[in-house]
Amino acid sequence: MNHRSLAGTAALLSALLLGAASPLSAQRQTPAPGSARAVAQRTLAALAARDPEAFAREVSPQDLATFRAQLLPGVEKAMGGAQRAQAAAMFAPARSYAEIEKLPAERLFALYLGAVMKRVGSAGPLQVSNTILGDVAEGDSLVHTVYRQRVRSGSSTANNVSILTLRRTPGGWKVVLEAAQLGMGGPQGNAQR
Repeated sequence: MNHRSLAGTAALLSALLLGAASPLSAQRQTPAPGSARAVAQRTLAALAARDPEAFAREVSPQDLATFRAQLLPGVEKAMGGAQRAQAAAMFAPARSYAEIEKLPAERLFALYLGAVMKRVGSAGPLQVSNTILGDVAEGDSLVHTVYRQRVRSGSSTANNVSILTLRRTPGGWKVVLEAAQLGMGGPQGNAQR
């Protein structure tokens, strides 16, 4: 084997190894700020840290408005009935339905999500970690991020693979709320994609 063929073989092997490694290294690279992947990472980090305000900042304004419209009738009913104390505690510092109704959609969602997270956390200490497995683009304005969530409570561990959907909005990539995941029910969660 001459020197030229050895150099050619080394260059070919190097190109093959770099080509095979690039999908893995691409997954480890820091995503571009403002990209769907960066928004998904921030959202999943907020979820793992049980930070409802950070999560709410990443949600699509359209979905926040839909959430607000679906939530307020139930809150009004609760504030006028036997569940007033629980509803008032959920949306404190607002003390009346009129005050709750004036809350911006993002703040209303953050208070609701915070109360849900607190209720889940009251079952015992939880450790949550989320690992992004990949992204599937649906056109240029919708991305589905597939992630594995690991939840530890004491000696119990549960793994779940889920999807976080992001939509391109005038304000950048934002998370699409799934109504069923929030216990709101109804068809709106899937119809707005």
